[in-house]
Amino acid sequence: MRFKALSLCAAAPLMLWAGAAFAHVTAFDPGVAPGAMQNGQVTLPSGETAPILSKDECEAQKQADESCEGTTGYFIVTPAELPMGITVHFSGDVNGKMTEGTARITSNGALMAEAGSTGSLFSQQGQIETVISQAQKKEESVQDVPVPVTAFSGLAIERHFAVNLEDLNKLAPSVQLQHVGLFHNASSFTVRGIGTSGIESFDDPHVAIFIDGVYQARNAWAISNLLDIEAVEMLRGPQGTIYGRNAYSGAITLRTKKPDTNEYSGKVSLQLGNPGKVIVSFIGNAPVVRDKFAVRIASQFYKDSGFYKNDGVIIDGVSDGHIVTHIDPNLEGKRIEGNKYVYFRPSFRLTPNDKLDITLTTEFIRQRGDGTISLNPTYDPRTPSNPLCGGVGTSVAYNCNTSLMEVLYPGLTKNYFGDGTLGIPGDKSNDPFRVGYSLPYNNSDLNSYNFTLNADYHTDIGTFSLTANYGHQRDLINTDTDGENIDFFSSTRFQAYSTYQVETHFVSDFSDKLDMIAGLFYLWDSYHLGQILWTPGIGKFTYDNPGLSYYQNGQDRKTWAAYTQFEYHFTDQLSAVAGVRYSWEKKYNIFETPNNSVRNQGLDPNSDWSRFPTDSSAPDCDPIGTLGTAAHHCFAYWENKDGATWDNFAPRVGVNFKVNPDILLFAFWQRAFKSGGFVNNAAAYTTFTGSPYGEERIDNFEGGFKTSWMDNRLQVNGNFYYQKLMGLQRQVIRPADNPSGQETFISNNADARSYGFELELTAIPVDGLTLNANLAYNNIKYTNYCADLDGPEPTSTPANGRAVCGAGAQQLPNGTWIVPTDFSNVPLAFAPKVIANFGFTYDFPIGNMGNLSIGSSVNFTSKMATSGVPFPYSDRRALTLLDAQISWESPNSKYRVSIWGKNLTNDLQRLSVTPVAYLFSFEQSTNPRTYGITLTADF
Repeated sequence: MRFKALSLCAAAPLMLWAGAAFAHVTAFDPGVAPGAMQNGQVTLPSGETAPILSKDECEAQKQADESCEGTTGYFIVTPAELPMGITVHFSGDVNGKMTEGTARITSNGALMAEAGSTGSLFSQQGQIETVISQAQKKEESVQDVPVPVTAFSGLAIERHFAVNLEDLNKLAPSVQLQHVGLFHNASSFTVRGIGTSGIESFDDPHVAIFIDGVYQARNAWAISNLLDIEAVEMLRGPQGTIYGRNAYSGAITLRTKKPDTNEYSGKVSLQLGNPGKVIVSFIGNAPVVRDKFAVRIASQFYKDSGFYKNDGVIIDGVSDGHIVTHIDPNLEGKRIEGNKYVYFRPSFRLTPNDKLDITLTTEFIRQRGDGTISLNPTYDPRTPSNPLCGGVGTSVAYNCNTSLMEVLYPGLTKNYFGDGTLGIPGDKSNDPFRVGYSLPYNNSDLNSYNFTLNADYHTDIGTFSLTANYGHQRDLINTDTDGENIDFFSSTRFQAYSTYQVETHFVSDFSDKLDMIAGLFYLWDSYHLGQILWTPGIGKFTYDNPGLSYYQNGQDRKTWAAYTQFEYHFTDQLSAVAGVRYSWEKKYNIFETPNNSVRNQGLDPNSDWSRFPTDSSAPDCDPIGTLGTAAHHCFAYWENKDGATWDNFAPRVGVNFKVNPDILLFAFWQRAFKSGGFVNNAAAYTTFTGSPYGEERIDNFEGGFKTSWMDNRLQVNGNFYYQKLMGLQRQVIRPADNPSGQETFISNNADARSYGFELELTAIPVDGLTLNANLAYNNIKYTNYCADLDGPEPTSTPANGRAVCGAGAQQLPNGTWIVPTDFSNVPLAFAPKVIANFGFTYDFPIGNMGNLSIGSSVNFTSKMATSGVPFPYSDRRALTLLDAQISWESPNSKYRVSIWGKNLTNDLQRLSVTPVAYLFSFEQSTNPRTYGITLTADF
């Protein structure tokens, strides 16, 4: 029989080095450069060998058939037909570089190399080859996947010097991967201007993350490690049918490398860079029982000193309206926000026969570091300060143009970035990484462990797959939030999270006419969070002050889904796709708040929650959480025992047309949803018990093309989309039956629409030179957004001048008014209109001294808002990043040295900003210039 060699992942030279935006894996391709492959062969389990033939050789032997068209190389296997999943050994001399390893026959007849296969890391061939994708739960060329997807092989990830997902930011069209300002493990991921930047576990993400098929249900730990990765795929647009809940704007999948059951291999690397960065990594693979059982270990130690330094500014007082300060030499220049962790991932693989493949992956993370801090910006220095906003409070500082901190300490706040929307320039004499911090317990303590089982069983009719996971995470974060050397505002978060999930699916090619995917999914997870916000005020870390806000919340959730998708081939060129996913979900919530006795007693910074039992029946405990005189340690406690339930259908229909082997056209409609929920971080019982907010829905209409030209020296892919977003979950201030008469709630009070296009281009104009470019244009805006974002006002006439909408003005018991107004002209957060990237790499031999590679890339992101709430100092100007690198590889391809730099022009813009009532704001900057050296050795 004959198998197409479409792609050999991690087996042969890459077409690309670090500066490029795409990863393409080179197949054995003797037809490209005649004579380049010498003695190429595969060795079957029986010990027999079979030649690797080019297309011309295949046709010359009259063995060609329709499957030969459009492919570049073949493994001609002459013995009896081999079942899918069998492993063979390959070897060959490609352009003077010996390449060998093991390969597995995939569902479409391709042979994909196993982890541990070795080869040169430099490209000197003349064609682009495509990485194998599993975007549709089966292995196929990325160019054959009829959805917009950008894939990175594991070797390409190394060449981007990527430690975690954030290091791949903006390398795929429309995709932004950033951390949440104060929480570096938490993700702020957006696709096409739609994403979630929060850290709360009850707030489901818009971009679904999967690691080895396991869904990551919350943002708090989504900045995933990229050590020893087989591939990363970024799917753009709603993926509700196959990927399910909360794949609302896209999905990102990571596949770790499986143990190789045939070859011993290993890798060590050392990365040194700023600020004080040291990363030591080790990867080892051992076939304990050849062809049957193997063990693989991936481990990493990480340490950095943090970008921030103390400004040393100490406040002596205020004289004649001016702040009096001095510089403390013992504080000035002291680094803060350092971080270190140990990452350990042992995995075990069992292949007892040619049909069954089982992998158990375990993961352990222990992270210790400084708590994050922030820059404290001013609001609008041109307007008179008013700490109480004219006597009316607000939760978003929309009308409070000057913060309370600026009033109390005039001139202390900073204005590095300014506000482009107000025409206020930034004060570039200030360094956004020189701030103050005074909290002695400013630290983070994070722990995580995961166990994942992946099993595939290959049959004559298809493959049955099972993924099962248990995970647990605990974190403690103490944060000095105010950004000054004063005790103004700090916070602490304790959280524990556990999850179980199981997914099983079946993938089959029933015939030449029908392909099918069908699966079942189940998830249970639970978290318990305690959060403390306080204003010490007198220079000590205690909770015995009236500025304390202290509560706990938790949630149990379970969800299951069933899905299927069919593709029917009318002809060899034309096919239709239809699929649907049904999801059911239920959430149970817990809310706890302390009474006044806890406030008066105070809590130790390292308190254990068990010291303060929940006991609302105690006679001296206040069961409704109002301030009282009780002396008993207890919490007022409420549990939503009935919970709330949601269900949803996510259909997909589409059509695919293969014009020829090099051109694919596709069009489809997809619906997806983001879960509804409760406002768990409510500070009041009435908010917690309020009606849950509903799900968000999205309809996506999309068409695209994937093409290869000039004998596969040029690839051009593109797509166009129109999206309708319905029932968006947005913040709203509404009347409430509590002492303040108001509450901040989440409501489905907005709709939006977006349209745009995405283009990706890869070209090899001459051997060794690879050019990459991508461009995304996204026009997204609200079509409806009716809310009160300003807080209570003295009259029913809105001070913001906007049109009154919805239910109209509502008077509170204190005589003030809640007035919902039209905010539909407010820009969505993290939704730039243009994202563009251009990169090149040039690989060339340097005689008998090995190979050299140089590369560079430029990324442009247009201006955007960093908050969906319109308050001053929340815009971001256009950002341009320049990266470059140079790398050397030894003649035997085992040793590499790379020198690299990112954001070489040190372009700094606002990463994010968050107002804290009308007290102050805290903001963070994008990363400054970084540089380093990476040393790698394979063995």
